Amino acid sequence: MTDDDLATRLAMQYEPTTYRRRIAGHDVIIHCHHYNARLQRTIEGARGIDGKGILVAAAETVFADQLTRALRPEDEPATRWALAERLYRHLGFGRIDLSRVADGAVSAASSHFVEGWLAGLGQSERNVCTFTEGFVQGAMHAITGEAVRVHETACMARGAPECRFEVVRGERAPVAANRKEPAIAAPEAAGGPYQLCANVDEQAIIDAVVGIPMVGDDAGLIPAFSVYLANMPADYYNLISIGFVEAMRGLGREKAATRLLVSDAEHCGMNTFRGIMHSPEWDGLIAPMVRDRGDALHAIIAISNALGWGDWHVVAHTPTSLTLESRYGYEAVGYRQLRGQAEAPRCAMLTGVAAGVMELVYGEGTIEERYGTFVAEERRCVACGEGSCNFAVSRVE
Repeated sequence: MTDDDLATRLAMQYEPTTYRRRIAGHDVIIHCHHYNARLQRTIEGARGIDGKGILVAAAETVFADQLTRALRPEDEPATRWALAERLYRHLGFGRIDLSRVADGAVSAASSHFVEGWLAGLGQSERNVCTFTEGFVQGAMHAITGEAVRVHETACMARGAPECRFEVVRGERAPVAANRKEPAIAAPEAAGGPYQLCANVDEQAIIDAVVGIPMVGDDAGLIPAFSVYLANMPADYYNLISIGFVEAMRGLGREKAATRLLVSDAEHCGMNTFRGIMHSPEWDGLIAPMVRDRGDALHAIIAISNALGWGDWHVVAHTPTSLTLESRYGYEAVGYRQLRGQAEAPRCAMLTGVAAGVMELVYGEGTIEERYGTFVAEERRCVACGEGSCNFAVSRVE
């Protein structure tokens, strides 16, 4: 099996009708290191719950399924392990060495989560590759059928020369299947009416961004738009967010959990798109279209649609307010698949990003000075049975 053959199995398909990216049977969402590291810190740092367990279990379930979909019955063991390494690198999580996994040893020479933690949160006092622990557990199950535990024993976020992991065999619960109800149907007709921008060719932006090969380099990282990107399966984001809110609900802290998820996304909206707006890609492709702040806002929304977040558009906007509609966002659709119909809106990521984008485009000062100057509310949600999700953003007076 050649390297090109493995790459073919992991080729990305983009669905323009739903603005979704798909790799090996899974919708993938492109987010940057700012969001992924903050989200991890929030969930692992919450007191009274097993946040680390939520992250590990979700990664194990999702990647056992995604890797199984990419494997072929005729694959030799060496091909299977090579595909697992390739999937990890291809998605942008770093470079992992599984050559000694049978002896219980795994190492990683580069890591998206380490880069994200060091860049956005500083050097850590603890190991930060929780996601990789779950990934290796999922890979073991997909390739050998075993349910194992993986523990990180050394981490580059703490100054180690490489990240190292120990594979522990023994009695443990079976790996949870990635069970979902059939997806709700995608909207058939165009929504709207949406506010269009005469200067910004949104479709040209989408086509150009989709055409950029956002896959891991030799180090397994995706340095693009002045940030480190990764192709994260939507199921992973949905499982950890839902699991976090449900665990916090058991402590009577559901609203606090949702606020934390929104806050992480608000920072993401500012940091991710600030990086994009100061990147060579923006200068070459988008800057010639942008004449004012409103143009920049429309360009940002077009980019987000190319990143797989879901079908969302500007309904109305002024320098102090914004209304967005999302008809097929990954959070709402994912919640319906995993839990059925919700009693309250569930799109914390899009809610936070909506506020963060307005703070970035119309705010003044540093990122921290802009934070909290706009507030967003999801007023309708597909997860609740509505035809679309609707977000209202306003400046805090």
